[in-house]
Amino acid sequence: MGELQANLFKRRKIGMIVILLLSIISLVVDSLYGVEPIIYFDAQYNMYGVYFLLLYKFIELAILYYILMHRYLQKNDFYVESSDLFAKATKHMKLLFFLIPQGNMVFGFIAFKLSGNVLYFLTFSAIGLVTLYFININKINKCLINTHS
Repeated sequence: MGELQANLFKRRKIGMIVILLLSIISLVVDSLYGVEPIIYFDAQYNMYGVYFLLLYKFIELAILYYILMHRYLQKNDFYVESSDLFAKATKHMKLLFFLIPQGNMVFGFIAFKLSGNVLYFLTFSAIGLVTLYFININKINKCLINTHS
């Protein structure tokens, strides 16, 4: 169990570093080159698209967290490290720490292109950082203690 936690902490740290680096790069690109909003729809619906992406991201993060982490923490069989459920849960938890930065960066880039404003990219970056920070990896040990007590 300690190995899983260490791996998840490492993945969280890498995800946060990637998000921060891409945020810095986006600021540099915006200050040097500037990005014009796309005009596929005469730019009249671009901001609706950005707001939809923000709403969708919050809903998606909640669903991803539940499907890839929370439901395993409620199962007693998860805590037997030799079980198939533990292997599946480990894979899903690692996937969660990949999908959060990746999804937020993609949505941030789309919002950046739709609006032409780097603040929307930084908003998605901040959402990713906050989400990674607030996922409680130590909950794995707490649930383990409660199930075996």
